[in-house]
Amino acid sequence: MRLQIWAPGFSRFGGGIGTFSRDLATGLRDLGHELRLFGKADLPGEWDGMPVWGAGKYSRGLRSPIFAGAVLAASARHRPDHVISTHLNFGAVARLAKRGTGTSFTLVAHGIDVHDALSPVRHAALRSADRVIAVSAWTRARVLGLGGIDPCRVVVLPNTLDETRFTIGCRSGELAKRYAIRPEEKVVLTVARLSSSDRHPGDGGPSTERAGGYKGCDRMLRALPAVQAACGPVRYLIAGHGSDRGYLESIVRELGLHDSVTFAGFVPDTELADHYRLADVFAMPSTGEGFGIVFLEAMACGTPVLGGNRDGSVDALDGGRLGRLVDPTKVDAIAEGLIALLGRDGPPLWFHRDALRAAVIDRFGRAVFLASLGALWPLTLH
Repeated sequence: MRLQIWAPGFSRFGGGIGTFSRDLATGLRDLGHELRLFGKADLPGEWDGMPVWGAGKYSRGLRSPIFAGAVLAASARHRPDHVISTHLNFGAVARLAKRGTGTSFTLVAHGIDVHDALSPVRHAALRSADRVIAVSAWTRARVLGLGGIDPCRVVVLPNTLDETRFTIGCRSGELAKRYAIRPEEKVVLTVARLSSSDRHPGDGGPSTERAGGYKGCDRMLRALPAVQAACGPVRYLIAGHGSDRGYLESIVRELGLHDSVTFAGFVPDTELADHYRLADVFAMPSTGEGFGIVFLEAMACGTPVLGGNRDGSVDALDGGRLGRLVDPTKVDAIAEGLIALLGRDGPPLWFHRDALRAAVIDRFGRAVFLASLGALWPLTLH
């Protein structure tokens, strides 16, 4: 099949949406499809051996209209069998292309992009899509909750992980030294972008919920004193950057946690696996995560995980089989969960590194993802 994939970016876009876009492109290529890639933030060139048209050379204010015009023209010129948009932002353009040329299209919904205040234009695009892919059951429920969308056209395709990059290994002495972690300290890690702009209750409007709350970092901080009282010295390592760091730092000052919390800032991809291996527990008790690829990455490194039971994290932890689910809105529940994991209280699977890695790959590995793509994709054309 001749497919076009429209994405925020392939080589120059991070986070879960960027990772999903890359995995989707390589997966469809490996299944034998003919692809044309369009990345709004990318520079024109190649990514992973595939040509990419990108609008990254233009200023941010010009990228959206230029990208929209380019993909609309490309769909008319090349007449692909199908268009896949990995972000709802491009749904209106895909709808226009369908009206003009009859080209069918798929929209991918990730969770944070689906909300009650979705604009009529985006809602219309979802209703017009031949297929909507949701990355979790929670995201699918949010899509259907908008109304007017045929449930038969909304399917779940979970994220996958890079099994070759996220592996079991030794704890990095260099990282322990960098963060001045003492031998007696246990390490709890969160990897998250600390920016409230990641959430869009309205089209372009600022979020009323800080990323620190959305990802659960603020409640993690408030749970930390109880965890330390029960478990002894614990270092909370927050990896990620964004505008809400100051808000989280104010909580650290309020609670007097200066010696117990470390802000690692942005962590490059080359160091991410070592950060997971450094941790005794990975925790992100979020309230609005569409899926949470970071959970898969941590578990593939053999690290036990804690997530919230109110969003797509439930899918990533396979309903609680692969990790501990807690009420992410309750500090006491978060503390109780962390104390249990640090004390190795839970199913043996969670604390056996090789078994945990095998279980997460068996459920979400690349072979499973490719099989799902191969079974799903013909359906998107009907």
